[in-house]
Amino acid sequence: MIPLLKMDFFMTANYFMIILFVVPYMYVMNISPPFTFVGLQIWLLIGLFYYDQQSGIHKFLVSLPVDRTNIVRARYLFAAIFLFLTFVYFVLIDRLAHRYLHYLEYQPISARAALMYICISLIIYALSFPIYYYFSYLAALMVQFLLFIVLPGTFLLLLNMVVKFKIQWVIDAAEQFFSHFSAHPFLVAIPATLVSYLISLFLSQKIFMKKDFK
Repeated sequence: MIPLLKMDFFMTANYFMIILFVVPYMYVMNISPPFTFVGLQIWLLIGLFYYDQQSGIHKFLVSLPVDRTNIVRARYLFAAIFLFLTFVYFVLIDRLAHRYLHYLEYQPISARAALMYICISLIIYALSFPIYYYFSYLAALMVQFLLFIVLPGTFLLLLNMVVKFKIQWVIDAAEQFFSHFSAHPFLVAIPATLVSYLISLFLSQKIFMKKDFK
């Protein structure tokens, strides 16, 4: 698995260099930190699978005596490592920016905001990886794009219907959930995110095991 991780680090070396400059630039331009952070994770996904598609690396890897599940696990592990490294750098720049750039409109990253950044990014990974493993690159890109438009749109539509028609049991359940989440965000968000990531890993492994690369 270590060689597979090294391969992903090698593929994204230029992206890491770009991030070193992009994050400070975004703060100087006073652009929303959550938008920047989550955007970096999405571009990682797009870049990784674009390289896979262009290089045909999966066809080469499955021809080697390498367990296919390890190929998928290495990609998921790399994504988690990338998330951690970019988050540490992001927090460092955030602290420096709020110390020297007094015109910033956004508050410093708090513990709850940090949790939100990480959980949202991992959920995006969890939703996207099986899509990219199942479809071709361009088809997966289209599905991912539609998914991130349709899901929020559907949620807002359902929310509007609940409020409009005053579906009380849904409102009561939502209030109870959000009050519990507000009081104990770590106890709710972390397990839910980790379970989603593990389910996504299991699903991607199943897809990749059956995929034909001829």
